[in-house]
Amino acid sequence: MIAWNNARFAGIALAGTLMVGSTACSGGGGGAPAEEEPAIDLAAEEAAVRQVNMDWLERFRAGDADGVAALFLEDAWTIGDDGLRDGRAAILANMTEEYAENPDATADWGAKQVWVAASGDLAVERGWWTYDPDGEGEAEGDEGEYITIFQKVGDQWMVVANAGASTKPDDDEEE
Repeated sequence: MIAWNNARFAGIALAGTLMVGSTACSGGGGGAPAEEEPAIDLAAEEAAVRQVNMDWLERFRAGDADGVAALFLEDAWTIGDDGLRDGRAAILANMTEEYAENPDATADWGAKQVWVAASGDLAVERGWWTYDPDGEGEAEGDEGEYITIFQKVGDQWMVVANAGASTKPDDDEEE
């Protein structure tokens, strides 16, 4: 099984680093006063990020590999228990292969929390996922947690990085 959904859990240090980096302080040097920036509606930006996540799920369930890949920046990446996919082309190839190998797969996921940087151009989402490679078949499903980092490009939120890990105990650990 290509456990693409396992690629939904990123390091909090990475997310924190990106969030801090996007909220740089403005200098206080002499010169003309800075023009006042319009206030960013962080609640609206959070809702927009959550909507991208739901669009992603809808496209995933429809087997729309091109549609899923279009949500990622060109140099985005995903990582999980099954390895790294570096770049939109690799993500698209992985999705295409997964749909071919698991045509009856079922998936669900959702955000637990979404943080939007004060600058309004970067967001981090933490959530849960479930995946069953053959739906109602005999294969055992999996579940886990993920973190996705989004960047706002123009007026659209795009995926920068996505990583996840299973939270289901290994058979060896259940004894």
